[in-house]
Amino acid sequence: MNISRLLLIDAALAIALIPILFLLKRNKKSSLFGSSNKEKLLEKTSINLPEKEKILELEKHARSEGSGIELDSLVGNWRFISVWKEHGDNEDSIFSSLLRIFSANIELKKEISPQNPLGLFINASIKFGLLSINFSGSGYLKGKQPFLPFFFKFIEIKSGSSILLKRSIKKAKDKEKSFFELIASEKSEGWLSARGQGGALILWLKN
Repeated sequence: MNISRLLLIDAALAIALIPILFLLKRNKKSSLFGSSNKEKLLEKTSINLPEKEKILELEKHARSEGSGIELDSLVGNWRFISVWKEHGDNEDSIFSSLLRIFSANIELKKEISPQNPLGLFINASIKFGLLSINFSGSGYLKGKQPFLPFFFKFIEIKSGSSILLKRSIKKAKDKEKSFFELIASEKSEGWLSARGQGGALILWLKN
């Protein structure tokens, strides 16, 4: 499944549930998107996140010299912090806020085999209360930058620990696989940047 389609599904779910959130918060002074403000999210930390201009500089270096990102540094849980459209200068604040509100997260684990020595298990998820939607599959590192091609095998909807729905997803052909162009990672700050297949710049923060 293309990562752009996955994000659109997440966004559609988010938009569908926004009226419910407004009803729940109608007696509160704070706004829906204010509660997901990036500064508030990071106010208890000393993390310095890169701006788009810095990420673009790092991207040029990664494409010519490589990013230096290795398999071990990718393992963990990464939550979406910011998204920039391909041809936009400013952060897509609404979309980024929705991804933060719904705890959009990508989990990466080693899934190494003799045939795939740089293999990864990938699980992309969003949450709303006890409800969660998960897309799980496999990926691998490729090239000097490197690229992270991946494909999802299953979609799963859960309420707490109870599985409400689990379906397999038709395996994509190599040319149809989604991918991230990994740009840079800062271990001390715990962030990772990449460009998605649809052209958007993405910034994650490690949980």
